[in-house]
Amino acid sequence: MEATSDRNWDLIVIGGGIVGCSAAYYAAKNGMRVLLVERDAPASAQSGRNLGFVRQQNRDFRELALMIGAMPIWEGLEAELGRQVGWQQGGNLSLAFSEADLVARRAWQKRATEEFGLDTRMLSAAETLALVPHLAADCDVVGAMYTPSDGKAEPARATRAFFDAALENGAAFAFGEPATGIEFSAGRVSGVQVRDRLYRADVVITAAGAGSAALLRKAGLNLPQEFIRATVARTAARPQQRIPACVSGQLAGIRQDVNGAYLMSVAGGEYDLRFDSWRHMRWYGETRKSNPDAARLDYLAPLKRLLPRKAASPLADFPPSRDRPRAEAFRVDQARQEFSRLFPALADLEIETSWAGIIDVMPDVIPVLGTVEGMSGLLVGTGFSGHGFGPGPMAGKVLSELASGRKSPVDISSLSTLRFVKR
Repeated sequence: MEATSDRNWDLIVIGGGIVGCSAAYYAAKNGMRVLLVERDAPASAQSGRNLGFVRQQNRDFRELALMIGAMPIWEGLEAELGRQVGWQQGGNLSLAFSEADLVARRAWQKRATEEFGLDTRMLSAAETLALVPHLAADCDVVGAMYTPSDGKAEPARATRAFFDAALENGAAFAFGEPATGIEFSAGRVSGVQVRDRLYRADVVITAAGAGSAALLRKAGLNLPQEFIRATVARTAARPQQRIPACVSGQLAGIRQDVNGAYLMSVAGGEYDLRFDSWRHMRWYGETRKSNPDAARLDYLAPLKRLLPRKAASPLADFPPSRDRPRAEAFRVDQARQEFSRLFPALADLEIETSWAGIIDVMPDVIPVLGTVEGMSGLLVGTGFSGHGFGPGPMAGKVLSELASGRKSPVDISSLSTLRFVKR
Protein backbone atom coordinates (compact mmCIF):
# COMPACT_ATOMS: atom_id res chain seq x y z
CA MET A 1 0.00 0.00 0.00
CA GLU A 2 1.47 3.36 -1.02
CA ALA A 3 1.56 6.13 1.54
CA THR A 4 -0.35 9.40 1.15
CA SER A 5 0.76 12.63 2.79
CA ASP A 6 -2.66 13.73 3.99
CA ARG A 7 -3.42 10.71 6.15
CA ASN A 8 -2.88 10.50 9.89
CA TRP A 9 -1.19 7.37 11.10
CA ASP A 10 -1.22 5.68 14.48
CA LEU A 11 2.47 4.86 14.15
CA ILE A 12 5.33 5.76 11.85
CA VAL A 13 8.36 3.43 11.82
CA ILE A 14 11.61 4.84 10.45
CA GLY A 15 13.92 2.08 9.18
CA GLY A 16 13.37 -1.03 7.08
CA GLY A 17 15.72 -3.34 8.96
CA ILE A 18 14.65 -6.31 11.04
CA VAL A 19 13.72 -4.16 14.06
CA GLY A 20 11.67 -1.71 12.02
CA CYS A 21 9.97 -4.34 9.86
CA SER A 22 9.10 -6.55 12.83
CA ALA A 23 7.78 -3.53 14.78
CA ALA A 24 5.61 -2.61 11.79
CA TYR A 25 4.34 -6.17 11.53
CA TYR A 26 3.40 -6.55 15.18
CA ALA A 27 1.81 -3.11 15.36
CA ALA A 28 -0.22 -3.64 12.17
CA LYS A 29 -1.26 -7.08 13.38
CA ASN A 30 -2.53 -5.40 16.55
CA GLY A 31 -4.73 -3.09 14.49
CA MET A 32 -2.60 0.05 14.32
CA ARG A 33 -2.41 2.11 11.14
CA VAL A 34 1.30 1.89 10.37
CA LEU A 35 3.56 3.72 7.93
CA LEU A 36 7.07 2.35 7.35
CA VAL A 37 9.62 4.88 6.05
CA GLU A 38 12.84 3.49 4.54
CA ARG A 39 15.57 5.40 2.73
CA ASP A 40 16.43 2.55 0.36
CA ALA A 41 14.69 -0.85 0.55
CA PRO A 42 13.98 -3.45 3.25
CA ALA A 43 17.13 -5.33 4.30
CA SER A 44 19.40 -3.14 2.17
CA ALA A 45 21.56 -2.13 5.15
CA GLN A 46 23.03 -4.15 8.01
CA SER A 47 19.93 -6.28 8.65
CA GLY A 48 20.50 -7.92 5.27
CA ARG A 49 24.29 -7.96 5.42
CA ASN A 50 25.12 -9.53 8.79
CA LEU A 51 26.41 -13.03 9.51
CA GLY A 52 23.04 -14.52 10.52
CA PHE A 53 23.85 -15.75 14.03
CA VAL A 54 20.84 -16.06 16.35
CA ARG A 55 22.60 -16.48 19.67
CA GLN A 56 21.96 -16.08 23.34
CA GLN A 57 25.47 -17.28 24.12
CA ASN A 58 28.14 -14.88 25.34
CA ARG A 59 25.93 -11.78 25.27
CA ASP A 60 26.14 -8.89 27.67
CA PHE A 61 23.82 -9.87 30.50
CA ARG A 62 22.03 -6.52 30.26
CA GLU A 63 20.59 -7.52 26.88
CA LEU A 64 20.22 -11.24 27.51
CA ALA A 65 16.56 -11.08 28.58
CA LEU A 66 15.75 -9.46 25.23
CA MET A 67 17.54 -12.24 23.36
CA ILE A 68 15.97 -15.02 25.42
CA GLY A 69 12.60 -13.47 24.62
CA ALA A 70 13.43 -13.60 20.91
CA MET A 71 14.06 -17.35 20.81
CA PRO A 72 10.38 -18.47 20.83
CA ILE A 73 9.73 -15.98 18.04
CA TRP A 74 12.49 -17.49 15.90
CA GLU A 75 11.39 -21.03 16.67
CA GLY A 76 7.87 -20.35 15.40
CA LEU A 77 8.62 -17.64 12.84
CA GLU A 78 8.29 -19.62 9.62
CA ALA A 79 4.94 -21.03 10.73
CA GLU A 80 3.68 -17.62 11.88
CA LEU A 81 4.72 -15.68 8.78
CA GLY A 82 4.19 -18.48 6.28
CA ARG A 83 7.64 -17.92 4.77
CA GLN A 84 10.98 -19.67 4.81
CA VAL A 85 13.68 -17.65 6.57
CA GLY A 86 16.36 -20.34 6.74
CA TRP A 87 15.84 -20.97 10.44
CA GLN A 88 17.98 -23.80 11.82
CA GLN A 89 18.52 -24.51 15.51
CA GLY A 90 21.99 -26.03 15.39
CA GLY A 91 23.51 -24.32 18.42
CA ASN A 92 26.34 -21.85 18.91
CA LEU A 93 29.90 -23.01 19.57
CA SER A 94 32.53 -20.64 20.98
CA LEU A 95 35.96 -22.25 20.73
CA ALA A 96 38.59 -21.86 23.46
CA PHE A 97 42.30 -21.87 22.65
CA SER A 98 43.81 -21.21 26.09
CA GLU A 99 43.10 -21.62 29.78
CA ALA A 100 42.23 -17.92 29.93
CA ASP A 101 39.57 -18.50 27.26
CA LEU A 102 38.13 -21.36 29.29
CA VAL A 103 38.04 -19.31 32.49
CA ALA A 104 36.12 -16.50 30.78
CA ARG A 105 33.66 -18.90 29.16
CA ARG A 106 33.10 -20.84 32.38
CA ALA A 107 32.29 -17.61 34.22
CA TRP A 108 29.71 -16.62 31.59
CA GLN A 109 28.23 -20.13 31.45
CA LYS A 110 27.85 -20.32 35.22
CA ARG A 111 25.90 -17.07 35.46
CA ALA A 112 23.83 -17.79 32.33
CA THR A 113 22.69 -21.17 33.62
CA GLU A 114 22.14 -20.16 37.25
CA GLU A 115 20.45 -16.78 36.71
CA PHE A 116 18.86 -17.16 33.27
CA GLY A 117 18.30 -20.90 32.96
CA LEU A 118 20.12 -21.29 29.66
CA ASP A 119 21.20 -24.69 28.35
CA THR A 120 24.80 -23.50 27.86
CA ARG A 121 27.45 -26.04 28.76
CA MET A 122 31.22 -26.40 28.61
CA LEU A 123 32.82 -28.98 26.33
CA SER A 124 36.20 -30.64 26.53
CA ALA A 125 38.47 -30.69 23.48
CA ALA A 126 37.37 -34.23 22.68
CA GLU A 127 33.67 -33.33 23.03
CA THR A 128 34.19 -30.31 20.77
CA LEU A 129 35.77 -32.43 18.05
CA ALA A 130 32.99 -35.00 18.38
CA LEU A 131 30.35 -32.30 17.97
CA VAL A 132 32.03 -30.83 14.87
CA PRO A 133 33.82 -33.68 13.08
CA HIS A 134 35.13 -31.33 10.35
CA LEU A 135 37.10 -29.37 12.95
CA ALA A 136 40.85 -29.99 12.68
CA ALA A 137 42.25 -32.15 15.47
CA ASP A 138 45.47 -30.08 15.49
CA CYS A 139 43.90 -26.59 15.60
CA ASP A 140 44.86 -26.10 19.28
CA VAL A 141 41.30 -26.09 20.61
CA VAL A 142 41.31 -26.87 24.34
CA GLY A 143 37.52 -26.82 24.80
CA ALA A 144 34.46 -24.76 23.98
CA MET A 145 31.25 -23.22 25.25
CA TYR A 146 28.12 -24.54 23.57
CA THR A 147 24.47 -23.48 23.66
CA PRO A 148 22.32 -26.04 21.78
CA SER A 149 19.20 -23.85 21.73
CA ASP A 150 20.89 -21.12 19.68
CA GLY A 151 20.40 -21.03 15.94
CA LYS A 152 20.84 -19.21 12.65
CA ALA A 153 18.76 -17.72 9.84
CA GLU A 154 19.15 -15.93 6.52
CA PRO A 155 19.24 -12.19 7.33
CA ALA A 156 17.72 -10.69 4.19
CA ARG A 157 15.04 -13.38 3.94
CA ALA A 158 13.99 -12.90 7.56
CA THR A 159 13.83 -9.11 7.26
CA ARG A 160 11.81 -9.29 4.04
CA ALA A 161 9.48 -11.86 5.60
CA PHE A 162 8.58 -9.39 8.36
CA PHE A 163 8.17 -6.62 5.78
CA ASP A 164 5.85 -8.69 3.60
CA ALA A 165 3.83 -9.79 6.62
CA ALA A 166 3.51 -6.14 7.73
CA LEU A 167 2.12 -5.19 4.33
CA GLU A 168 -0.33 -8.09 4.40
CA ASN A 169 -1.59 -6.79 7.75
CA GLY A 170 -2.26 -3.34 6.33
CA ALA A 171 0.98 -1.40 6.84
CA ALA A 172 1.84 1.21 4.23
CA PHE A 173 5.26 2.29 3.03
CA ALA A 174 7.28 5.28 1.85
CA PHE A 175 10.51 4.09 0.23
CA GLY A 176 13.38 5.66 -1.68
CA GLU A 177 13.81 8.84 0.36
CA PRO A 178 15.13 9.35 3.90
CA ALA A 179 13.22 10.75 6.82
CA THR A 180 14.62 14.24 7.27
CA GLY A 181 13.07 15.19 10.59
CA ILE A 182 10.83 14.17 13.48
CA GLU A 183 8.24 16.82 14.21
CA PHE A 184 7.00 17.82 17.68
CA SER A 185 4.04 19.85 18.87
CA ALA A 186 3.44 20.89 22.48
CA GLY A 187 6.23 18.61 23.70
CA ARG A 188 5.16 15.43 21.96
CA VAL A 189 5.70 13.76 18.60
CA SER A 190 3.43 14.97 15.81
CA GLY A 191 4.89 13.41 12.66
CA VAL A 192 7.82 12.70 10.37
CA GLN A 193 9.15 14.88 7.58
CA VAL A 194 10.24 13.05 4.42
CA ARG A 195 11.72 15.69 2.12
CA ASP A 196 8.82 18.10 1.48
CA ARG A 197 6.09 15.79 2.78
CA LEU A 198 4.84 15.60 6.36
CA TYR A 199 3.35 12.34 7.59
CA ARG A 200 1.46 12.80 10.85
CA ALA A 201 1.43 10.42 13.81
CA ASP A 202 1.45 10.64 17.59
CA VAL A 203 4.01 7.83 17.91
CA VAL A 204 7.27 7.41 15.99
CA ILE A 205 9.75 4.54 16.20
CA THR A 206 13.30 5.38 15.13
CA ALA A 207 14.99 2.13 14.10
CA ALA A 208 17.15 3.46 11.28
CA GLY A 209 20.41 1.78 12.26
CA ALA A 210 23.38 3.95 11.32
CA GLY A 211 20.99 6.69 10.24
CA SER A 212 19.38 7.01 13.68
CA ALA A 213 21.90 9.28 15.39
CA ALA A 214 21.70 12.21 12.98
CA LEU A 215 17.91 12.06 12.87
CA LEU A 216 17.59 11.91 16.66
CA ARG A 217 20.12 14.70 17.10
CA LYS A 218 17.87 17.01 15.06
CA ALA A 219 15.05 16.09 17.44
CA GLY A 220 17.16 16.99 20.47
CA LEU A 221 18.44 13.55 21.53
CA ASN A 222 22.23 13.38 21.26
CA LEU A 223 23.10 9.68 21.33
CA PRO A 224 26.84 8.86 21.17
CA GLN A 225 26.35 6.42 18.31
CA GLU A 226 29.28 5.49 16.08
CA PHE A 227 29.76 3.34 12.99
CA ILE A 228 32.00 0.39 12.12
CA ARG A 229 32.34 -0.98 8.59
CA ALA A 230 32.35 -4.77 8.78
CA THR A 231 33.24 -7.21 6.00
CA VAL A 232 31.58 -10.56 5.29
CA ALA A 233 32.80 -13.21 2.83
CA ARG A 234 30.95 -16.20 1.40
CA THR A 235 32.42 -19.35 -0.12
CA ALA A 236 31.04 -21.54 -2.86
CA ALA A 237 28.45 -24.04 -1.64
CA ARG A 238 29.25 -27.53 -0.41
CA PRO A 239 25.92 -28.86 0.91
CA GLN A 240 27.20 -32.42 1.33
CA GLN A 241 29.45 -31.33 4.23
CA ARG A 242 27.25 -29.83 6.93
CA ILE A 243 28.19 -27.90 10.08
CA PRO A 244 24.91 -27.24 11.92
CA ALA A 245 26.36 -24.98 14.65
CA CYS A 246 27.50 -21.39 14.27
CA VAL A 247 31.20 -21.35 15.19
CA SER A 248 33.23 -18.54 16.75
CA GLY A 249 37.00 -18.88 16.48
CA GLN A 250 39.79 -16.61 17.66
CA LEU A 251 39.05 -13.97 15.04
CA ALA A 252 36.10 -14.96 12.92
CA GLY A 253 32.51 -16.11 13.13
CA ILE A 254 31.51 -18.86 10.70
CA ARG A 255 28.04 -19.96 9.57
CA GLN A 256 26.92 -22.40 6.89
CA ASP A 257 23.89 -21.09 5.03
CA VAL A 258 20.85 -22.98 3.78
CA ASN A 259 22.50 -23.59 0.41
CA GLY A 260 25.67 -25.06 1.91
CA ALA A 261 27.95 -22.05 1.47
CA TYR A 262 30.04 -20.77 4.39
CA LEU A 263 29.81 -17.18 5.56
CA MET A 264 32.62 -15.73 7.64
CA SER A 265 33.46 -12.40 9.18
CA VAL A 266 36.22 -11.14 11.44
CA ALA A 267 34.85 -9.56 14.61
CA GLY A 268 35.06 -5.78 14.48
CA GLY A 269 35.99 -3.85 11.37
CA GLU A 270 37.03 -0.43 10.14
CA TYR A 271 36.30 2.93 11.72
CA ASP A 272 36.18 5.39 8.83
CA LEU A 273 37.29 8.77 10.09
CA ARG A 274 34.77 11.57 9.52
CA PHE A 275 35.03 15.32 9.86
CA ASP A 276 32.74 15.10 12.92
CA SER A 277 34.47 12.11 14.54
CA TRP A 278 35.39 14.33 17.49
CA ARG A 279 31.72 14.55 18.49
CA HIS A 280 31.54 11.43 20.68
CA MET A 281 35.23 10.73 21.26
CA ARG A 282 35.03 11.06 25.04
CA TRP A 283 32.43 8.32 25.30
CA TYR A 284 34.66 5.68 23.71
CA GLY A 285 37.81 5.90 25.82
CA GLU A 286 37.00 2.86 27.96
CA THR A 287 35.77 0.89 24.95
CA ARG A 288 39.06 1.45 23.11
CA LYS A 289 41.08 0.45 26.17
CA SER A 290 39.16 -2.76 26.84
CA ASN A 291 39.00 -3.85 23.19
CA PRO A 292 41.71 -2.02 21.20
CA ASP A 293 41.47 -4.37 18.22
CA ALA A 294 37.71 -3.97 17.70
CA ALA A 295 38.13 -1.31 15.04
CA ARG A 296 40.98 -0.27 12.77
CA LEU A 297 41.08 3.48 12.23
CA ASP A 298 41.04 4.51 8.56
CA TYR A 299 42.49 8.03 8.51
CA LEU A 300 42.15 8.32 4.72
CA ALA A 301 38.42 7.60 4.68
CA PRO A 302 37.41 11.24 4.02
CA LEU A 303 39.61 11.26 0.90
CA LYS A 304 38.47 7.82 -0.23
CA ARG A 305 34.86 9.00 -0.18
CA LEU A 306 35.75 11.49 -2.93
CA LEU A 307 37.09 8.77 -5.23
CA PRO A 308 34.84 6.97 -7.72
CA ARG A 309 33.72 3.52 -6.61
CA LYS A 310 33.99 0.84 -9.26
CA ALA A 311 33.38 -2.24 -7.15
CA ALA A 312 30.85 -4.69 -8.57
CA SER A 313 27.71 -5.50 -6.61
CA PRO A 314 28.11 -8.64 -4.48
CA LEU A 315 26.40 -11.89 -5.41
CA ALA A 316 23.95 -11.64 -2.53
CA ASP A 317 20.22 -11.55 -1.85
CA PHE A 318 19.98 -8.06 -0.34
CA PRO A 319 19.23 -4.89 -2.33
CA PRO A 320 21.86 -2.18 -2.79
CA SER A 321 22.33 0.64 -0.30
CA ARG A 322 23.25 4.17 -1.28
CA ASP A 323 26.07 4.00 1.29
CA ARG A 324 27.89 1.40 -0.85
CA PRO A 325 30.24 0.34 1.98
CA ARG A 326 33.55 -1.15 0.82
CA ALA A 327 34.54 -4.69 1.70
CA GLU A 328 38.15 -4.97 2.91
CA ALA A 329 40.22 -7.61 1.12
CA PHE A 330 42.55 -8.14 4.07
CA ARG A 331 39.56 -8.88 6.34
CA VAL A 332 38.44 -11.50 3.84
CA ASP A 333 41.95 -12.98 3.95
CA GLN A 334 41.97 -12.99 7.77
CA ALA A 335 38.65 -14.82 7.92
CA ARG A 336 39.64 -17.24 5.16
CA GLN A 337 42.90 -18.14 6.91
CA GLU A 338 41.14 -18.99 10.16
CA PHE A 339 38.42 -20.90 8.32
CA SER A 340 41.06 -22.97 6.51
CA ARG A 341 42.98 -23.63 9.73
CA LEU A 342 39.90 -24.77 11.61
CA PHE A 343 38.35 -26.70 8.73
CA PRO A 344 41.15 -27.92 6.42
CA ALA A 345 38.79 -30.30 4.63
CA LEU A 346 36.96 -27.20 3.37
CA ALA A 347 40.03 -25.09 2.62
CA ASP A 348 39.69 -25.64 -1.12
CA LEU A 349 36.39 -23.76 -1.26
CA GLU A 350 36.75 -20.54 -3.23
CA ILE A 351 35.54 -17.21 -1.90
CA GLU A 352 32.57 -16.53 -4.15
CA THR A 353 31.76 -13.00 -3.02
CA SER A 354 32.20 -10.47 -0.24
CA TRP A 355 30.45 -7.35 0.97
CA ALA A 356 30.42 -4.84 3.80
CA GLY A 357 27.82 -3.34 6.09
CA ILE A 358 27.72 -0.43 8.52
CA ILE A 359 27.35 -1.50 12.15
CA ASP A 360 25.83 1.11 14.46
CA VAL A 361 27.54 0.89 17.84
CA MET A 362 27.15 2.38 21.30
CA PRO A 363 30.01 2.97 23.79
CA ASP A 364 28.89 0.08 26.03
CA VAL A 365 28.21 -2.18 23.01
CA ILE A 366 24.54 -2.81 23.84
CA PRO A 367 21.50 -1.21 22.19
CA VAL A 368 19.28 1.70 23.09
CA LEU A 369 15.69 0.52 23.28
CA GLY A 370 12.49 2.08 24.55
CA THR A 371 10.99 5.48 25.34
CA VAL A 372 12.79 8.81 25.55
CA GLU A 373 12.37 10.91 28.66
CA GLY A 374 10.82 14.30 27.88
CA MET A 375 9.89 13.34 24.30
CA SER A 376 6.43 11.82 24.51
CA GLY A 377 5.59 9.54 21.62
CA LEU A 378 9.20 8.95 20.54
CA LEU A 379 10.53 5.38 20.71
CA VAL A 380 14.05 4.28 19.83
CA GLY A 381 15.60 0.96 18.83
CA THR A 382 19.16 1.40 17.63
CA GLY A 383 22.84 0.85 18.46
CA PHE A 384 22.71 -2.96 18.45
CA SER A 385 26.49 -2.96 17.96
CA GLY A 386 26.81 -5.79 15.46
CA HIS A 387 24.61 -8.33 17.21
CA GLY A 388 21.08 -7.06 16.62
CA PHE A 389 19.84 -9.62 14.12
CA GLY A 390 19.06 -12.24 16.76
CA PRO A 391 17.15 -10.01 19.20
CA GLY A 392 15.72 -7.93 16.35
CA PRO A 393 12.24 -9.52 16.25
CA MET A 394 11.82 -9.20 20.02
CA ALA A 395 13.03 -5.60 19.90
CA GLY A 396 10.38 -4.94 17.26
CA LYS A 397 7.75 -6.58 19.42
CA VAL A 398 8.80 -4.52 22.46
CA LEU A 399 8.55 -1.30 20.46
CA SER A 400 5.15 -2.24 19.05
CA GLU A 401 3.84 -2.92 22.55
CA LEU A 402 5.17 0.40 23.83
CA ALA A 403 3.64 2.14 20.80
CA SER A 404 0.27 0.68 21.80
CA GLY A 405 0.60 2.05 25.31
CA ARG A 406 1.42 -1.30 26.88
CA LYS A 407 4.43 -2.42 28.90
CA SER A 408 7.45 -4.15 27.45
CA PRO A 409 7.12 -7.95 27.63
CA VAL A 410 10.76 -8.23 28.76
CA ASP A 411 13.02 -6.18 31.00
CA ILE A 412 14.71 -3.43 28.98
CA SER A 413 15.58 -1.13 31.89
CA SER A 414 19.33 -1.45 31.24
CA LEU A 415 18.88 -0.38 27.61
CA SER A 416 17.44 3.07 28.35
CA THR A 417 18.68 6.27 26.70
CA LEU A 418 19.14 7.65 30.22
CA ARG A 419 22.55 6.01 30.49
CA PHE A 420 23.79 8.55 27.94
CA VAL A 421 22.63 11.74 29.58
CA LYS A 422 25.25 14.48 29.49
CA ARG A 423 28.03 13.98 31.97
